Amino acid sequence: MSSSFIPLAGCLANATQQQTAFAESVLHLFKSTFSPTPSNVLADYTAAEADYTTYEALTLTAWLSPILAPGNGFMINSPEVQFSTGDTTPAVGNLIGGCYLVDATGALRLTIVFASPVPMELAYQGIPISLTYLFPTGQ
Repeated sequence: MSSSFIPLAGCLANATQQQTAFAESVLHLFKSTFSPTPSNVLADYTAAEADYTTYEALTLTAWLSPILAPGNGFMINSPEVQFSTGDTTPAVGNLIGGCYLVDATGALRLTIVFASPVPMELAYQGIPISLTYLFPTGQ
């Protein structure tokens, strides 16, 4: 049986390419009533998108440069962003089940399901998020 792996140089090239592809990507939140699977399409996420009073999706204009990942390979990180209800209790509140990333071309690229729903129902509630995308060597 043969084996394969991605050399570190390949991991770096893949991470750099993805960093460029993720520029101007948009991070969205979805409600906890949606339980996404790998076969869900963007329209499914859009139908379940958060709609609390002050909600707006956030643009990630640029990702940080690739760095060596703990263990093996490379990784890229998004800048930290924060969703917030603001200083007024929203007229419409949500329980948030997770987030999803859509690239600048409109392609669904990443889903994160939170371990438990996060309320966005009162003034000053928020969700800080920093995304990490790993490019392992496979060994």
